[in-house]
Amino acid sequence: MPRLLPLTAALGLALLAACSRDAAQPAAPAAAAPAATLPAEGLRVAGTQIVQHVNSVGTLLARESVTIVSESDRRLVKVACTEGALVEKGELLFQLDDAELQAELHRLEIRRRNLSDTAQRQRDLFAANTTSRQEFDRAQADLDVVAAEIARLQIDIAKTTIRAPFAGIVGLRRESEGAFVTKNTRLTTLQDLSALRVDFTLPERYADEVKPGLPFTFSVASSALRFEGRITAIEPQIDATTRSLVVRGLVPNPERRLIPGAFANIELSLAPTDDGILIPTSALVASIKGQSVWLAIDGKAVLREVKTGLRTEDDVQIVSGLKPGDLILVSNLLRLRPGAAVQVLEPRR
Repeated sequence: MPRLLPLTAALGLALLAACSRDAAQPAAPAAAAPAATLPAEGLRVAGTQIVQHVNSVGTLLARESVTIVSESDRRLVKVACTEGALVEKGELLFQLDDAELQAELHRLEIRRRNLSDTAQRQRDLFAANTTSRQEFDRAQADLDVVAAEIARLQIDIAKTTIRAPFAGIVGLRRESEGAFVTKNTRLTTLQDLSALRVDFTLPERYADEVKPGLPFTFSVASSALRFEGRITAIEPQIDATTRSLVVRGLVPNPERRLIPGAFANIELSLAPTDDGILIPTSALVASIKGQSVWLAIDGKAVLREVKTGLRTEDDVQIVSGLKPGDLILVSNLLRLRPGAAVQVLEPRR
């Protein structure tokens, strides 16, 4: 028995040393787990026609509008127009008293005849060398002065007859027959309603896209109908205060349903873009630099900056950053990282 004790002790020491060596050696590294592939719905970018609609507000104006006033301080002797009536160009509207002017014209006509006879006699005498050139020139000058006075008087007489400068609708009459009117007294108005002008403004960014002849539609509060017109003129400068462009359109109004002064809600369709790119608004990713989208390229996620344009209720136009054929990702966007492996699910386009 005494001989077995040293052998047992030696075996215990050897086992303890072996365990210490195993504990000192580092453990072998575990194998790295493969990166997970993220599923995401894809959308194939394709060119499409984009028609941009721009809304604005404007005011209806008569095609032609004028306030009829007197040019002389005289009595109104005749009202030849009816309120609300359609009159033709050149039709008599008002007649002022011209009796005094007619009397003066008659006197000057008589004097002109006498001076004409005198000038003729002086011409004959001068031809016969029996009068001086001075006498002949004086007689001719007197005749010319009277002729000038008659011409001026005829202008004054013409001002007493007030006629329509264009065809239109007569407004409310402000004076009655027998009233003494002075210069610039307002008698009535005249408006051409066969067509109406529509003045409205657009942001300056549309200055290159708005051209004369472009159609537009609008509505007014007094009618459930939508009316059509075309742009006829554009202000050649941008308003420095509002940074907007003033545009004028013309609208046919044969049935006179539209009234000047009405407020118009206008919708203008700009020229269509045939190669535009539209993507869902939900595909955009906001960042400090602006807007970006995720693309799938060779099975990897790539974040690309884009510049946006027109927006609709569901889509947004991409002005730059994408081209037809690109495959963008439209789901699982929050889990995507640059270079992540992606599995594109059923591209929708």
